[in-house]
Amino acid sequence: MFDINKFLNINPNVDDLLNKGISHITEAYHDSIKAGKNSYAYDAHTYHTKVPPQGIEILIKYYTKENDVVLDPFCGSGMTGLAAIRQNRHVILSDLSPAAVFIAKNFTATYSVEAYKKAIDDILKQLASLEKELYTTQCAKCAQPTIQNYTVWSYGLICNECNEEFILWDVARDEKPSYKESKILSQFQCPNCHKVIKKGKLKRTKLNPVSIGYKCCEKGLKDTVHVPTAQDFKALQEINTIKINKWYPKNKFPSGVNTGQLINHGLDSIDKIYTHRALIALAEIWDSCINYKVAALRPLLMWTFTSLYQRVSVLSEFRFWGGSSNTANYNVPQIMNEQNVFKTFKRKANTIVLHLDEIKQHLSKKHISVGSATDLSHIPDNSIDYIFTDPPFGSNINYSEMNFLWESWLQVFTDNTKEAIVNKVQGKGVQDYKALMTTSFSEMHRVLKNDSWLTVVFHNSSGKVWDAIRNSLYDAGFFISDAHIFDKEHGTFKMFVSDNAVGYDLILHCQKNDLLVGHAVVEKSIEDFVREMMKKSDYVFSFIHVERNPETNFRKLYSEWIAHQIVSNNINISFDNFRNIVSKIIEHAKTENASCL
Repeated sequence: MFDINKFLNINPNVDDLLNKGISHITEAYHDSIKAGKNSYAYDAHTYHTKVPPQGIEILIKYYTKENDVVLDPFCGSGMTGLAAIRQNRHVILSDLSPAAVFIAKNFTATYSVEAYKKAIDDILKQLASLEKELYTTQCAKCAQPTIQNYTVWSYGLICNECNEEFILWDVARDEKPSYKESKILSQFQCPNCHKVIKKGKLKRTKLNPVSIGYKCCEKGLKDTVHVPTAQDFKALQEINTIKINKWYPKNKFPSGVNTGQLINHGLDSIDKIYTHRALIALAEIWDSCINYKVAALRPLLMWTFTSLYQRVSVLSEFRFWGGSSNTANYNVPQIMNEQNVFKTFKRKANTIVLHLDEIKQHLSKKHISVGSATDLSHIPDNSIDYIFTDPPFGSNINYSEMNFLWESWLQVFTDNTKEAIVNKVQGKGVQDYKALMTTSFSEMHRVLKNDSWLTVVFHNSSGKVWDAIRNSLYDAGFFISDAHIFDKEHGTFKMFVSDNAVGYDLILHCQKNDLLVGHAVVEKSIEDFVREMMKKSDYVFSFIHVERNPETNFRKLYSEWIAHQIVSNNINISFDNFRNIVSKIIEHAKTENASCL
């Protein structure tokens, strides 16, 4: 059996990492950072927010030298640790969430690739007969048994006009020759009364299997699908009678902003977010991981399991272009994609192998622990050479709620008392958030060496939250020297289609120097700023998944404006207000141009 608390608390003495060197960096890093998400490390294990480690490496290399100590007290998945190790720096990481620390410890650890591959094979061979029992279907072409890759499930809905039930998949599916153009309609005719209705306003009934995907028959045949047969329905009925003998979590979801979505759909405990079939498979795999014969590999095998996150749950939304995503919310889709748990586990293991191959043995020392950024008492005063951190973004992500799924499997939970967040269920507003961030930055200021640097990555569309962060830094004693954009290159779907999301992170370069005082720069008006910046073509962009004409990139423009203003001005203008002002400026400019024709 695996002792999770022992694993989380194994660390060297902090004093063994420290040195007495001083900083010789007098100026902030001046360039914007551009680093993509497509890397083995980035793909190995999901987390709600991750800064690409190759981007962090640029800053670590600039601000520190080999054997210096880097700190991240909001470490999340541990990307700062990974970047520090690659640059031969020692690193101290901490996070309020035990799940985050578990993920970070494994991300920064080195394991035998061959031993890991053998362990994965051992587990899958041991459970091969169970996979056949749970996922066998009959090929529609050759009538031979084959293993399913996935099953699509659709909720039944009740028409709000005629009160008749129908299956959403049968009515709203709009398939095109190109999967990129295929979609589930949000508005359609009821198959019974023929009135036009909107799916988002309809009452749900139960989930129904509507499509089974697999590969079979001819060599090189692409994915094949068929509508579930009577034999498939019978198999599912039999599977639903199987008793689960291995342990699995049954923890009740706590009340929360995100967890409320689940509870409202009747999914009030961890076990209810899985199909019975998936839960059978997950319980068996988890048991095999925590009891694997080579004890040293158990954390890595468990990490492979936790990398599945929402992908194997009923929260995995069906997408015509394949796969599934892990999102920072608990949205319950009307059409979900139930993946074969064993195949998904194997795919994630293959990705992790690529990451392990990339991590070389290193001499860097690591101290990774569970703890609040408001209390860094395990670190001496004036001992850290550089801090890179990506703190919570106001109310953007409710980490303690989103990590509850992982922590239920691990059976260690976040104490959210000191979670820096804006969350109405926790009773925390912007001022509470500011107070917690001020305490956290004050602790960072205490442990950082004089004249050394703190880099803060931040992303939020609320002017009040930006103002809270800026004032927290100043109240803690930091001087904000400069600010630039951190471009992660590949935007998320939400970033591209949401009018209220700022799509670019800022990096704030802050120095600990008691002799420095805040300085003011002459404020350019928003209109002058926008007119100048709009001359550049990179403020217009096309959408990837949505058919819309190219538009002004308000998100990037807003981030650039904040980067320009944050070192000197009180930023209390939201993205909505900024967008309205810029829209008027653009319309006025169009009128001016037209009058010149």
